[in-house]
Amino acid sequence: MIISSYGLSLLLAIIACVIGGVLGGLTLARPGSVLGLTAPDGDGRTEGRALGGLLILSHAAAALFLGYQSHVGAAMAFALAMAWLGAALGRAVSALVDRARDRLNLGSLAFEILIAVTLSLPFFNAGRLVVLRGHGMLV
Repeated sequence: MIISSYGLSLLLAIIACVIGGVLGGLTLARPGSVLGLTAPDGDGRTEGRALGGLLILSHAAAALFLGYQSHVGAAMAFALAMAWLGAALGRAVSALVDRARDRLNLGSLAFEILIAVTLSLPFFNAGRLVVLRGHGMLV
């Protein structure tokens, strides 16, 4: 089986959505330890769980539309890509502004940029999805 470049970009974007959803689940389960959030209540659980739910549902909806209506899903995934790119930009600015207190976590920055690039692939791919024999195979 040969997969088209558009089909591959959809598959990679769905995998990135799964990764984003898993991170949301981890944030929902252990909000303070995953993100290191602090809040007025002292432990950051409320904000962490809210962010976890946001990550789960937004990535699940984008993955769903990538599979069933790829053009709509590509636009949704692109919006998520811009959110991940914004997180990377915020991390970089924070590292520059708070140089003395925080160190730049290059691993997290690279991860956020890679997820953003992967999620944006279907939006910029000019190919089309070919359905083979009605089974939904990406070729």
